[in-house]
Amino acid sequence: MMIFQYNYEYRIKKLLKLVNLRSLNILDFGCGIGNWNEKDINSHSIKKITLYDKNTRLAKVLKKKYNSKKININFSYKEILKKKNFNLVILSSVIQYISPYKLRVLINQLSKNNKRLIFVITDIPYLPRKIEFLLLPFFNVKRFLFILSLVFSNNYRKLNYYLYPKKNFSSYKNIFNVSYIFNLHDLKFLRYTLVLKPKKN
Repeated sequence: MMIFQYNYEYRIKKLLKLVNLRSLNILDFGCGIGNWNEKDINSHSIKKITLYDKNTRLAKVLKKKYNSKKININFSYKEILKKKNFNLVILSSVIQYISPYKLRVLINQLSKNNKRLIFVITDIPYLPRKIEFLLLPFFNVKRFLFILSLVFSNNYRKLNYYLYPKKNFSSYKNIFNVSYIFNLHDLKFLRYTLVLKPKKN
């Protein structure tokens, strides 16, 4: 069952300014149903987008949705870790389902083969789920109705949910330049975006 079907799009212009890269080879880690529009895919700045998700059943959905040569669908975790050509990893609206320990392992594994890899982690929750839910109608009715539809889903309730206050990332400052900005999605004030840029040796 695919429970995450909320549709949003990246603010690609904002994203490009954040990473300051002219040629992007992107890994969209935890891509879900895919949130890239045709205009952004065809941007001269984007050379390749690799879509990866833990839910392998989404592969058929993505193959039907995207037929661009710039889109690569690869649901092999082992293969993803071996790739050296990515220069940007995006984790969008997925971090709350990854424990802090597993997130650190993931970042270490991905950057092991590529010391210049930039990470953009967006849609990061810092409020308890119930409090965020109560505030949602004041900030985004569409998303509130979407979450309301999930409240009664056993699959959703069984998911582990992790909060990430900004202090959680203080230990990353030894390796990365850490930046916190407004969310790249539609919850501008309830969630935030984190940018990890490798420090120059």
